[in-house]
Amino acid sequence: MTALSVWTYPDVDGARRLEQRLAEGAVGDVVVRDAVVATWASGRAAPRVRDVQGMARTGSLGSGFWGLLFGIVAAGPELAELGGGTDRALDEALSGIGISGELLAALRRGLRPGGSALAVICDEALTDEIHVEAVAASAGARVRTTPDRVLLRLAPDHDAALHRVFSS
Repeated sequence: MTALSVWTYPDVDGARRLEQRLAEGAVGDVVVRDAVVATWASGRAAPRVRDVQGMARTGSLGSGFWGLLFGIVAAGPELAELGGGTDRALDEALSGIGISGELLAALRRGLRPGGSALAVICDEALTDEIHVEAVAASAGARVRTTPDRVLLRLAPDHDAALHRVFSS
């Protein structure tokens, strides 16, 4: 089964450390559907998102999907407040591809200003191997912390819709 997995770190270098370990072959020749790193510098309104380097990808979703996902994570609550509503309307915008409000809330708890995240869409079994490296990568940090992991198993219809709407 295909999964969307995100590891969040309390520092801006955490996701880069994991990216480097994966690029160096820590879990072999990793091939994923798509992967990005999001870094959220303190004082910035939202995280900066870029493609992961050093990993083969079989299908890019492009900046539209990743920008929307991390944009809703970062700005959703404030936009909802300005509009006089709740986060629910924005959070539900991605429900058609299986991304729930609960998943977005978990990402909001994990990715904060001053932090980072590595997100990957791949076979679920590979996410377990990457998770082992995510924990190992945190050992190299000045402040040792275990990254938070958010995992979403994509139903086949959600996976198909995701790629139909966002594939570049």
